[in-house]
Amino acid sequence: MRTETAMLVVGHGSRDADGIEEFWELAAAIRAVSPVPVGFGFIELASPTVDEAIDALVADGATEIVSVPLVLLSAGHLKNDGPAALARARARHPEVRFRLARDLGIEPRVLDAATDRIRDAASDADPEKLGVALIGRGSSDPDACADLWKVGRLLSDGRGLGTIEPGFVSVAGPSVPETLERLRLLGAATAVVAPFFLFPGVLLNRIHDQAAEWATDHPEVTVRGAAHLGADPRLAALVVERYREARHGDVRMNCDLCAYRVQLPGYESKVGTPISLTPHGDAPARGRRGARRSTRAPAAPPRIPVRRGRFVVSDFRGYNPENHSPQPPAIEVSELSFAYQDGRQALSVVSLQVEPGERVALLGPNGAGKTSLVLQLNGVLTPSSGSVRISGLAVDRKNLAEVRRRVGVVFQDPDDQLFTPTVGRDVAFGPAHLGLRGDELDERVTEALSRVGLLDAVNRPPHRLSFGERRRAAVATVLAMHPEVLVLDEPTSNLDPAARREFADLVKRLGMTTLLVTHDLPYALELCPRSVVLDHGQIVADGPTREVLADTGFMTAHRLELPAGFNPLGG
Repeated sequence: MRTETAMLVVGHGSRDADGIEEFWELAAAIRAVSPVPVGFGFIELASPTVDEAIDALVADGATEIVSVPLVLLSAGHLKNDGPAALARARARHPEVRFRLARDLGIEPRVLDAATDRIRDAASDADPEKLGVALIGRGSSDPDACADLWKVGRLLSDGRGLGTIEPGFVSVAGPSVPETLERLRLLGAATAVVAPFFLFPGVLLNRIHDQAAEWATDHPEVTVRGAAHLGADPRLAALVVERYREARHGDVRMNCDLCAYRVQLPGYESKVGTPISLTPHGDAPARGRRGARRSTRAPAAPPRIPVRRGRFVVSDFRGYNPENHSPQPPAIEVSELSFAYQDGRQALSVVSLQVEPGERVALLGPNGAGKTSLVLQLNGVLTPSSGSVRISGLAVDRKNLAEVRRRVGVVFQDPDDQLFTPTVGRDVAFGPAHLGLRGDELDERVTEALSRVGLLDAVNRPPHRLSFGERRRAAVATVLAMHPEVLVLDEPTSNLDPAARREFADLVKRLGMTTLLVTHDLPYALELCPRSVVLDHGQIVADGPTREVLADTGFMTAHRLELPAGFNPLGG
């Protein structure tokens, strides 16, 4: 009897003939790259069973068997039936050592395969008007459902796939129609329905049927079907890696969501070639075939034709190098890190670019690093590493005076900026220190107060103004410096509804490059097409405000909470 290690690949099993055929196609690819003998078995619905496959490997001399579940995300069968099968095997074969590897999971090769399927379906669709309904099986296991949201989050990072919204075809929500409706409300003109499945089957047909029905009712959106992942050679290599992990140890970050956001050396060059998903030939499938009429999957993913009509387009206009004008960015932060003297790391490798005229909300929980970042813009704080430029001018000691003219910061408490006997003198204070005198200084004061609607308050003491008026007077003190960037720190703090409305109208009317630092999420949505979210000193999101606020899982993870009853998708 030989002494050796073997690998057992465990599939779920299916009544669908094409699904079983694709399993064996992937099995052949796994055998071709495996360094050890490989057996294959199914939990249910197809043969050989897991027990039969284990017994065959033991009969061939295996004294150690590593079981690799061929599932994308950890689901009930991995947590229950897989270990149960190994427990039965240990009882039958006490002399054999058994190990259980983890699922394929959230891994770059899985993400790359999904990306290729989505891109094939999206074809020439405009990424800014593209939405992707990433549809999973659905499970009563919350971990399996949560993992699909992680996959969606990672697919939305830098892959040019538009808006990604996860959904489920059974058990869990949102459903396929609900997911497509969210994409429509978020402004998608083209929606790609991407099944996050390894193999075809009844649920895949159900996804396509539900998508087609929704498309018929919504002719204003072009709906396209993407292929499932299938027998992709990259997945065969991943199965072998899972085997090696189980035998020799799993060296990785604990959090999949973090681990695969890290751009490892060479990662960005991994571009896979999509495999053919045409029918698999005439060779018979191994497995227990069911009735093909009711379970046979379509030979190719559907393209669901609909009439083109009107659609809602997000007004987000982020930085796009192809549309970049010769004018330098209004704000350019490059790999900036900053630590306070006590050693506390406030910012870690932050990069941010804001174009002239953009209004951007800076969001995040308390302690996220928002204030630390803002104070870097006008040189109050000095970075530990990295750089900041304002309209092309480096923020450093020799440029400090000009930088502080270009960046106007309006503090949360307007009384911090109003300290002289009259509003007019407060507004004149900054320009006077620049050397302006006489008529030129008076013109600056008149211009600034006129822009905020307080010209008649020029000779009034600040303490005689309402809080909303004092807020606008503080803005005037900044406008008098002719800044290029306006930073508003919690501008709605202590404002009544009427004053909030007046201030929003003012910000829109000014038309300046504006960075809005706020916890008032509805206000951010009203004023800023784009939002940047900071947490623990790092940018964790940068995109259309409506999409950021609509991502409930992301919002919860980063301690951001919308007011009760507020729906960012409404209106």
